[in-house]
Amino acid sequence: MSFFDLEKVESASKSNLDAVQQLSSKLFEGAEELAKLQFKTIRAATDDNFENLRKIISVRDPQAFLELQASFFKPNEQAERLVEFSRQTYDLISRFQAEVTRLTERQIEIGTQQAQEIVEEICKNAPASAEPVVSVFKSAVEGAGNVYESAQRAAKQASEITASGIEAAANAAGQATAQAAGKKTA
Repeated sequence: MSFFDLEKVESASKSNLDAVQQLSSKLFEGAEELAKLQFKTIRAATDDNFENLRKIISVRDPQAFLELQASFFKPNEQAERLVEFSRQTYDLISRFQAEVTRLTERQIEIGTQQAQEIVEEICKNAPASAEPVVSVFKSAVEGAGNVYESAQRAAKQASEITASGIEAAANAAGQATAQAAGKKTA
């Protein structure tokens, strides 16, 4: 690859633009899915509230009103809804993160390949007296690649640990809700 190979520069620019477009598209898809999930949850809660209001309006005596009012307080059901909403939100964010990571990794691989091609071209065209400088330059590029790979592994491990922690918390919340429901009916 020549430093001034305009076709390769143009190709790289188009590739970068496509990657940014794909990332932007994934961002909008994720935001749209999250908004749909939120609206679905709000709609369900609103429908429940209106149904409860209809029941209240139809009550004729104080005793029935007290019984109806007591039936509205369902902490287990509310906790289950919250846990389910949290799980769905986490799943959505996890999918989005995986897609962004995949796109980013692909783009970094392309950029790394292009950087290596540039280094090779510089090495081919460098005078023999510049060999120590070229060697240092090659080492710096390789070092940057190694640092990126290490950071990428650490980020994946942190993501896996976070996912395990969230899953464990959701399971614990679900078990606590189930236990509370079991104690209340016992």
